Amino acid sequence: MNKNLRTTVLLFLMTIVTCMPTKGHAQNDGADGQRQSVLFNFGWRFHLGEVQDAQQPAFDDSNWQQLDLPYDYQLNMPWNEKANRARAFKDMSGAWFRKTFTPDESWRQYSQILLDFEGLMYYGDVYLNGQKIGSTEYGYCGFDCDITKLLKFNQPNVVAVYTNTGVVGGSRWYTGGGINRNVHIVLKNQYSLARHGIYAAPQLLADGTWSVPVQVEFPGKILGKGEFAVQARILDTNGSEVAKSEMTACPKTTRLQLIEVPIKPMTINAPQLWSIESPTLYTCEVKVFMDGKQTDCVSTRIGFRTIEYGPDFGFKLNGKKVFLQGIANHVDFGGVGVASYRKAIERQLRQLQAFGYNAVRCSHNPYPPVFYDLCDELGIVVVDEFVDKWSTDGNCWGGREPFLNCWVPLMQEWVKRDRNHPCIILWSLGNEMQHRENASGYETGDWGQTMFRILDVMLKRYDTTRPSTAAMYPARANGIRRADKGFRDKENILPPELSRISQVASYNYEYADYRRYKEVDPHLIIFQSEASVNDLITPYLRMDRPTTVGLCYWGAIEYWGESDGWPKKGWNYSFFDHTLKPYPRAWLVESVFKQEPLVHIGVLDQEQRSIIWNDVLSGRAEMSHFYWKEHKGDSITLEIYSNCEEVELLQNGKSLGTKQNNFRDDKKQNKFLWKGICWQPGKVTAIARNKGHEVARHELVSPGKATRLQVTLEQNPHPLQANGMDLQYIRLQVVDSKGVEVNNYEGELKLEIDGEATLIALDNGDHFTNLRLDQSSTPLYRGGALAILRTTQQGGRITVKATATGLKPVTVKFDTK
Repeated sequence: MNKNLRTTVLLFLMTIVTCMPTKGHAQNDGADGQRQSVLFNFGWRFHLGEVQDAQQPAFDDSNWQQLDLPYDYQLNMPWNEKANRARAFKDMSGAWFRKTFTPDESWRQYSQILLDFEGLMYYGDVYLNGQKIGSTEYGYCGFDCDITKLLKFNQPNVVAVYTNTGVVGGSRWYTGGGINRNVHIVLKNQYSLARHGIYAAPQLLADGTWSVPVQVEFPGKILGKGEFAVQARILDTNGSEVAKSEMTACPKTTRLQLIEVPIKPMTINAPQLWSIESPTLYTCEVKVFMDGKQTDCVSTRIGFRTIEYGPDFGFKLNGKKVFLQGIANHVDFGGVGVASYRKAIERQLRQLQAFGYNAVRCSHNPYPPVFYDLCDELGIVVVDEFVDKWSTDGNCWGGREPFLNCWVPLMQEWVKRDRNHPCIILWSLGNEMQHRENASGYETGDWGQTMFRILDVMLKRYDTTRPSTAAMYPARANGIRRADKGFRDKENILPPELSRISQVASYNYEYADYRRYKEVDPHLIIFQSEASVNDLITPYLRMDRPTTVGLCYWGAIEYWGESDGWPKKGWNYSFFDHTLKPYPRAWLVESVFKQEPLVHIGVLDQEQRSIIWNDVLSGRAEMSHFYWKEHKGDSITLEIYSNCEEVELLQNGKSLGTKQNNFRDDKKQNKFLWKGICWQPGKVTAIARNKGHEVARHELVSPGKATRLQVTLEQNPHPLQANGMDLQYIRLQVVDSKGVEVNNYEGELKLEIDGEATLIALDNGDHFTNLRLDQSSTPLYRGGALAILRTTQQGGRITVKATATGLKPVTVKFDTK
């Protein structure tokens, strides 16, 4: 793809599953060609700290903690004021996980058995029966270990895994620790597809049909063993076959360890397209045959869509202009830390969608596999990012080996794992390269341009269907930063050198420079990869949206780590707290992200608190949904958000005036401020109007005396499953007799859980509170808290009893399916 990029491409979504997935032990005879994937998350033992000989099978782990995966042990370590604030005031530590198991007899039918890790934090080593079988230096990427020859049947086997949160001075944000993603036992025939062994990149032809070539990958060592054949077919949403293709010609021998074999392209007429509004998914099934006998079967979900980029329109999906309204955050799922639960990720994505977000930039590393599955299902587009910086210098790499020593296999794993997801529209190879030469890998004197080209060649070796980029630190050409003399001189407002050779120019902040950048280089395709929450909607309004790709707000959801000072445990200059409760200004962003008429009232608690972050001002005003003043006559300030022409404010039915929306000032647009309001019991009402007609209304009611604790089960999009992996989120909130939240109520909350679930986190949403999330009690914050329960593998009743200081206990019961 050239600089004036107008490339139309289609991607298949690939989430590798078996043709017949199983729960628990594999039941099928391996001879029938059905590979199996057995979830290996349950029944582990854990010990925090270094332990000599913990990898040995005879080691006594009987006194270790029992738990199930995934697990982020660092989040459950005590807070330490003297620890690194970037790492959430958590100590750096190693830890051990062990699991003793006896292989199921049915596994004997398979000629290849793999132990597959989706990831672990931050680096680690894996042992089976005392022998090292694998390791990783970058736990955001998965890996597998062949255990076929080491596995012992009819006797206990021991898997031991050492993990470490990273070298001192390594990753500059909270990474968490432990086996934080799923582990599987993969059972298959030796005559089978390689890891991530399907690549499908169909093309929309000139006549409107779709050509669907599929490439499959095999280990070279299996050639010459017999006559190979591969069959691929595509099934629609009803399971009906819509296309089919076969391949029988294959090299007989090769010296290559891995071979790539193309299958004759399939043709499909008028498939339903994958889009943000209608994310339709198909299924691609690939079967492998040896001498006429089936030896493997892999099913993947797929999606059809086109993407196109250009300097005069930014980004198009299926030929339609789309502006990315996104978020850029570290991997962080609130009360469970970096532990990858499908429900935790889905909950986060659905909340973002509800407020008009349509995109996520994965900062600054690959996210867990289920994240991309969910984005495919929900219709969220993704900028998939490989790594932060390309050097070990500057607090950006946490592994034992330098990045430059191990990036090749990591990139292969990343791209092959993700390349068939339709949600992914852009590859990002790195972050914040421009401000110093030693962040750019090899110091070639060109601000990382040579290193980018090296990485990009490897990327394009495995996928050519998307453009690539790297996000720029808020610095200009020659590394000129805000603090430098002449920063605002026009002759210095030049686009960074690296951004001019990447196919999409990604800039963190500095949106005021973009028009000047385009004057210098009209071919730039501009994406604001990070926008400051402090600037609220101004970055969005100042983007030349018809000609640019979009923007992603940095830290729009609070996350652990990167604190600006004790006792705050993380970043909270955000639009949502880390329980996903929105701050009022979330509705301000929604007012520009969505077209529907909107009005929302916020109570301003105190003035804006700000910090300088990466040379950029970030900040947040303390705001609440409630009348935080409790004494009659106190003065309050209301900030009201609306995308309508005018807003009238009423207090207990009396008008406090009408104000017009200032559409001419992008720092005042959609914001209406009422100062010096005399607090009194009752309610305030904001009425938004267009052309004199009411189109939206929002009301705040002052609470009475706290009378009870309200327990609300968050609605699940799917029935709560008794699979040991599902989560139930429970909101607990003190209310008055009419159900109005009493947000200034203080006290201690205690929970008792009985039945088929366990409490894995009790989070009050306060970054300042010194608390343990894995405890069954917590101080109430803003009168509430959030409980996260994990189901067991046994279906049945779950009983939750909640008690708050000074209030009667309340009990809620529900069932798993």
